Amino acid sequence: MGLGDILSKSLSFSFSDLTKYLMVGIGIIICDLDASLGEVFGQDSFIVIIAFIIAVLFSFVMAGYSVNVTKKGIENSKGIPSYDLKNNFIDGLKLFVVFLFYFIIPIIITLVLLVVFDAFGEGFGHITAALGIWALVAIIIFIIFGILGVAAQARYAISRSIGYAISIGDVVGDVKRIGILKIILFLIVEFILLIVYSLILEVVPVVPVIGTMVTDVILGGFLVLFINYGVGLLYSE
Repeated sequence: MGLGDILSKSLSFSFSDLTKYLMVGIGIIICDLDASLGEVFGQDSFIVIIAFIIAVLFSFVMAGYSVNVTKKGIENSKGIPSYDLKNNFIDGLKLFVVFLFYFIIPIIITLVLLVVFDAFGEGFGHITAALGIWALVAIIIFIIFGILGVAAQARYAISRSIGYAISIGDVVGDVKRIGILKIILFLIVEFILLIVYSLILEVVPVVPVIGTMVTDVILGGFLVLFINYGVGLLYSE
């Protein structure tokens, strides 16, 4: 299956059930609740603090829900899944552990490199050059582990096992089987979509609360379905 087919099927899947599509969008609203209410009440208000706690907890639910969407892609099956709050929350916590396993290493490496490059930077020009090199190395490292993360997420969706998802040797084997270039191209598409989403969220506060919520429903819900189903289709190759 080519990348074009994967994107086309992911797009079709995302809009296959508009009711569930909207429900996913509402889930994103809950995850973004503190930001939405912060536009009205201010970031330091008690209501926003409570909303932040709710948003964090529900973010795990959405992460677990994304696992079910990925599994749908792996099975190449139709039908947007429904929420299962308890199991979604548990899966979200486990997926967090999986991603922490993969991304704690690049985070540590990039922090160490930042200290090293900063130590060798003398003067504005040297510091700028050092930070430029550091940023390039950091991007490459995160891309590498991001590629592994795609396969790891799919492996967790199949097994619901952290151990199965963090088996590095098997994950590398899956990446080779899928094709590194195909995964990178998919990640580029994902990155562009996320950038567009972020830029729109920067603009919509001119229509307080409602603008953010509408964006979360329309674009946020779409991204959850489109990206995670695509990850499943990639792995099913």
